[in-house]
Amino acid sequence: MRPRVPIHAYRLAYSDSPYDSELLWEWERPYIDQLLWNAKTFGRQVAQRYFIDWDALAAENRRIWEAYYLWPAYEPWNTWQGWMSEYWTLVATAQEVYETQYGKQGEDRP
Repeated sequence: MRPRVPIHAYRLAYSDSPYDSELLWEWERPYIDQLLWNAKTFGRQVAQRYFIDWDALAAENRRIWEAYYLWPAYEPWNTWQGWMSEYWTLVATAQEVYETQYGKQGEDRP
């Protein structure tokens, strides 16, 4: 039997509003780096959690998705896709401006 390796996952924690929805857990390095950059840049908190295995992580993200994100506003409508495209362009531009001002992300890490 193969030993289980716990999965270390992160997500942003918005403690300033009880009405914010839970965010999905991130476990892949590029997404974790982006999440940590976001937290540092905008003064947010990061929650960390260990999951016993991939099934536990998937079950928790599925629960969050079904509770908070599975509703008509997130259907793949043309308006939604257009909004998402504009949003990601805005996020990339904001990151580019930040990196121009303060350097690339990760340069200030030890």
